[in-house]
Amino acid sequence: MVRVIIKGGVWRNTEDEILKAAIMKYGKNQWSRIASLLHRKSAKQCKARWYEWLDPGIKKTEWSHEEDEKLLHLAKLMPTQWRTIAPIVGRTAAQCLERYEHLLDEAQKKSEMVDQSEDLSEARKLKPGEIDPTPETKPARPDPIDMDEDELEMLSEARARLANTQGKKAKRKAREKQLSEARRLASLQKRRELRAAGISWGSHKFQRRNVTHIDYSAEIPFEKPVPAGFHDPSEDKYEKDTTFKKQTRAEIEGLRRDDVENEERKKDRERLKKRRMDENPESIFAQKVEKKRSKLVLPTPQISDSEMEQIVKIGHASDTVREFSDNNPTSTLLHDYQTSARDTPNVTQRTPTVHVDVLQKEAENLLALHNVQTPLKGGVNTPLHELNLQSALPQSHLVSTPNTVLSAVGATPRSVFEGTPSSIDPGTPATPFRDELSINTSQSAYDTRNQLRKALSQLPEPKNDYEIVVPEEENEPAQEQPEWIEDASDVVAKRAHEKEMEKIWQLAKESQVVQRNLPKPTQIYDHCFKPAPNRNDLTRADDLIKMEMLDVVKHDVEGEPVKSVSQEDIQMAEQLIQAELRPEEKCDLNANMWHVIDQCSSELILTQGTKFTRLGVLSKRDQVEALSAKFQLYRDWMNGRAKKTAKLEKRLKVKLAGYQSIEVHLRKRIEEVRTELEACERERNTFLRLTEHEALAANKRLGKLNEEVVAQEKREKELQARYGQLMREKVEIDDALIRNDATITVRPVQY
Repeated sequence: MVRVIIKGGVWRNTEDEILKAAIMKYGKNQWSRIASLLHRKSAKQCKARWYEWLDPGIKKTEWSHEEDEKLLHLAKLMPTQWRTIAPIVGRTAAQCLERYEHLLDEAQKKSEMVDQSEDLSEARKLKPGEIDPTPETKPARPDPIDMDEDELEMLSEARARLANTQGKKAKRKAREKQLSEARRLASLQKRRELRAAGISWGSHKFQRRNVTHIDYSAEIPFEKPVPAGFHDPSEDKYEKDTTFKKQTRAEIEGLRRDDVENEERKKDRERLKKRRMDENPESIFAQKVEKKRSKLVLPTPQISDSEMEQIVKIGHASDTVREFSDNNPTSTLLHDYQTSARDTPNVTQRTPTVHVDVLQKEAENLLALHNVQTPLKGGVNTPLHELNLQSALPQSHLVSTPNTVLSAVGATPRSVFEGTPSSIDPGTPATPFRDELSINTSQSAYDTRNQLRKALSQLPEPKNDYEIVVPEEENEPAQEQPEWIEDASDVVAKRAHEKEMEKIWQLAKESQVVQRNLPKPTQIYDHCFKPAPNRNDLTRADDLIKMEMLDVVKHDVEGEPVKSVSQEDIQMAEQLIQAELRPEEKCDLNANMWHVIDQCSSELILTQGTKFTRLGVLSKRDQVEALSAKFQLYRDWMNGRAKKTAKLEKRLKVKLAGYQSIEVHLRKRIEEVRTELEACERERNTFLRLTEHEALAANKRLGKLNEEVVAQEKREKELQARYGQLMREKVEIDDALIRNDATITVRPVQY
């Protein structure tokens, strides 16, 4: 049997090396020629292997936080477009998809409270027997010690083809290389001879020179020209250039990509090593290095201590006045305006968090969108985190100490309405109303209209330049549209009725045999319709009837057309027949027809499976055999129908099982709703009776409270009268004391 090899599968180390060597020789455009070196891989697979794994420009280090944020944001903007997202992130499409699934797994573990030690990626690993759909993105499998003959043959063929220098193309390349080398040597010899003859070479303007490099064959490095005229011939003294700075080639050209990759890999290994050490129990008791906290820098105070003391004194004074005036019954009509936005809160405002985990929130948003229900069910939309991402680039997180003074609302805040900026400098905004009782709504609406009118005035003037082009169309007579459009169901019913009437009308044109569904003969015997030998009026009429009957039988059996007769002629013929019949001959043929047909059918029986015979002419034995065969025929027909019925019953059971379970569930739900409805009705009646009782009790309580209020008012009046009398007595006593002090004699003062 011929061995069939399906191209694909896991990549081996040998195949990777052959692919890299072939790309070095043939380039990155001749994939069919490259794939011819690999017997088990196609051109498409070779191209995918290079661009997904072997390309030196592929970044294989760990993902950074900024790359994760960019990946999640782009996956939300362009879902499943990994080929478009990959160059923006700087990774391959397979790496982006794998990292995206990993982030969703982490978000799902956090949302479902799964142990962090469990790895959800195990579910995506291939099971035994499954084929990897993307082997191009996996590391190469090491080569076995004992290779197959096919692999050894492929390796030797690739080595021979890649090292082939005897072909036509290789000879042409070698010849071109030899010619270019000969031209270079001739040009070099020519330049040397011209330079030896004192002729300058390479001074043309079109010849490019690299000013950063020194041509050692044309000039002397670090040459200091001899000054013209008389000069000091002593040894030169060189002064050090203080601006000179040593620079290496790496500092001038920058870091190499492979060096950066090696540094990143070292950092990854150190990070993994540190993570493993932190997971050990011994690291808990290890001595931790204390980190010095940076000095807390607070903003300068906005209010001095003396001003703060003055504000506190004013607040105490206003509270004292308010406590004195709160005894007045009308004080409840006013709102409390003592509360200020500058009041110090009970809890000191803490410094905001250094970093919001945007990555985790974005992953949770994408996971919630994956698990969303169908919109046909309705309900509330899936809640998502508000991230306010403006671009695909990571956002910088700033940390600042909160300032409660500047963040509070000032005494004279700016207007909350912002319109189109005007060229005129606005004036000082008015102090807004502290409208706690909502009595200044008209003024606020007026201000809103003014702000809107001012914003609209800044818009540019409209340009109403437009052109109307009348289409050149032929004037067609307008078709009268019906005012009323008939319903689709009525149209369908009307068409069905018309088809039924057409069927009835066609059936009325057929013979009575077809209309009554009588058995039709399978063959026409012409001798039954031969004309009678005796010619008289009765025989001629009978011959005419036979001819007409022959045409009708041919039409019913063979489908030959007959001469159409109108319904009026048929009805007239029936009337003439009824008129010619005697009273005793008139009878209903339809009533006795089926009895005669059943009698004839019961006497006929099929013998030997070929012809029908009357049952009465057969012997007893033949009758038993014929009836047994008929019974067996009916039994087989019954068994066949029973099997079909069982299949239909089984099919209906499978199809209706779900509906039956739904019916049981709905019936149970209806019973629960009915029970709940009865309970709600009982509660409603109970609360209605409670309402009636409460209404009666409320009247009694109101009467009692009114009596207490009247008694309290009477007592208050008596106390007020007593208070007035005592005040008058106090005034009289004070006047008497003043008069008594005024009549006392005092010695004169001696100076």
